[in-house]
Amino acid sequence: MIPYINIHTHHLVTETDISIYNNRFLFDEDIKTDRLFSIGIHPYDSHLLTDHSLKELEPFLNHENCFAIGECGLDKLISVDLKQQQFILNQQLNLALIYKKPVIIHCVKAFDELISVCKPFENKLKLIIHGFNKSEELALQLISKGYYVSLHPSLFKKDNFNFTKLPIEQLFFETDDDSNLSINEAYRNASIKLNLSESMLKEKIYTNFRLLFL
Repeated sequence: MIPYINIHTHHLVTETDISIYNNRFLFDEDIKTDRLFSIGIHPYDSHLLTDHSLKELEPFLNHENCFAIGECGLDKLISVDLKQQQFILNQQLNLALIYKKPVIIHCVKAFDELISVCKPFENKLKLIIHGFNKSEELALQLISKGYYVSLHPSLFKKDNFNFTKLPIEQLFFETDDDSNLSINEAYRNASIKLNLSESMLKEKIYTNFRLLFL
């Protein structure tokens, strides 16, 4: 049976489907490695970086359950200096090259800067924008540059977004930090907007997952 894929969650779900649990390195005291996980330095935690942080991160990247680096990225709504955020993002993109990991990206009001930092890596890494809830035009711009886009559940409430324009081959879905949302519900909402049966949607997203992670 084809599983649901939850590309990004902050909750320790008990579902039998495939979920990638997000560890915030430098912030989380307890790093969960007993399940599929991603790990990275979130922009919120950029100020916690030391000279040894990236070396301390590397052993986790070698773990068999580590499927991605992240979430990492840029956020203009926080007080951490943007240049510091850009530096740390660049360092993590370089680690992704070394360890051959996809990158799960957090971006808030900094897409121009993000595209600039990621440009040298566009054809070398699998870059996934998580929690995307912006415009159709921005989604298509990112997709045209090779990014994958994981749609935030709130996006399905928008009536002025033509989901059928998005190539299914570059999409994922997630529950993010919503403990009340199941990935099954996210798929149901997406299947309506994309005019696809839920079973077909599961098959296509699972194909995406296998191409990136397996």
